[in-house]
Amino acid sequence: MRNRVFDLSITGNILYGSHVIEGGTLLLEKEKISAITDNSKGFHSKNHIDANGKWILPGVIDSHVHSLSYPGEGFYNSTRSAAAGGVTTIIDMPVDAPKGIATLESLKNKIVLVEKESLVDVALLGSVKNDTLENIPLLKEEGVCGFKLALFHTDSDRFPRVHDGQLLEAFSIIRETGLPAGVHAENDEIIKLLIEKYIREGRTYPRAHCETRPDVSETESILKALEFAQATRVRLHLYHVSCSRSIRLAKYFKEDGCSVTSETCPHYLIFSEEDMDKLGSRIRINPPVRKKIELGLLWDQLSRHEIDCVSSDHAPWPLEMKSKPSIFENACGAPGVEVLLPLLFSEGVVEGKISVIKLSQVLSENPARIFHLFPKKGILAPGSDADIVILDPKKKKIIRAEEMHTKAGWTPYEGMEVAGAVEMTILRGKIIFQEGRIMEGNGYGLFVRPLK
Repeated sequence: MRNRVFDLSITGNILYGSHVIEGGTLLLEKEKISAITDNSKGFHSKNHIDANGKWILPGVIDSHVHSLSYPGEGFYNSTRSAAAGGVTTIIDMPVDAPKGIATLESLKNKIVLVEKESLVDVALLGSVKNDTLENIPLLKEEGVCGFKLALFHTDSDRFPRVHDGQLLEAFSIIRETGLPAGVHAENDEIIKLLIEKYIREGRTYPRAHCETRPDVSETESILKALEFAQATRVRLHLYHVSCSRSIRLAKYFKEDGCSVTSETCPHYLIFSEEDMDKLGSRIRINPPVRKKIELGLLWDQLSRHEIDCVSSDHAPWPLEMKSKPSIFENACGAPGVEVLLPLLFSEGVVEGKISVIKLSQVLSENPARIFHLFPKKGILAPGSDADIVILDPKKKKIIRAEEMHTKAGWTPYEGMEVAGAVEMTILRGKIIFQEGRIMEGNGYGLFVRPLK
């Protein structure tokens, strides 16, 4: 190492697996991490970054991003927003307007778009519809890292409910691919009946969104997915879990031999249904935010390794789609990829709810493992991609929509102060974001295939 000249060296507090190297140095060469040393001297590099006193973390993998559900966002905006938030890889949802990604042709077209527009690396999921089960092996061969299935009917073309018979068959086919079968788990019969009743009675105030999607509408659907996964031995992934009971059910099945992982999102860790009164449709999200007691329960489950990852569920609808008088007329979802890391660091690490090691596990390592991107992604280790975020723990920042890079133009976290700020984002050894500025052009991002 004494005679080698590395492309870049970075000195600071390095998160290396499950321990911290204070004042250590990362050595980068040809888009990869070449070595990690606990020394700050004794090496030669073309360029050096002094990040002493700051965290050097693996680049975040946001495992739940909707870049094309609203066509006005696109990879151009979602991945610039990702880079500004320390996210070096997104896993993009397959529920694109107008028809989703259920065919080989649609997947190939999306891959072309990724490598034309994206600033960060992108892995893709395939969608499963009732009449597209035969496409599952084809999508796997073309490079998807998993599949997304709806147990709740959203849209006949974009994201239809997969009926029970087809669901069982789909799980069996997906099991043979070795990839995860991820589900949006809500019971649409319960929800739609309640919504019809509320509209008839004129109850269209903000909290009606939560009241018409009670906890049982999630837990019953998750229980079905778990039973089907147990029967087929598929690797099940539970998206955007909002209820602590859902996690307890998953834990029970996992202890009984079921292969299941789960995610939650910052909005379920920060907002409760009481916040609907102030924020209204800006936090109309499916599943909905829950009662305040759930916040502490979910944080506890996260700290106890019972929740595997945290994602943004970035859904950047424009304000005109979130400003209708009836809560039920508004689009569901909120932008979030740019604030995922700052929120979890500030509300989790700084507040003592989780460690910085746990932060990195749920934001980087675990999603990389679940979707077969590890160890290329998700860890700072020799041979891994040089995907790095430098975070200044002492810097405080006020979240402002006007400073963000998403097309949405708003955020439910407007005015919230976070402790800890992303100073620099490095993707495959190249600085793509630094001190508030995008440093690289779109098209640098690559389509990432699973490793096995």
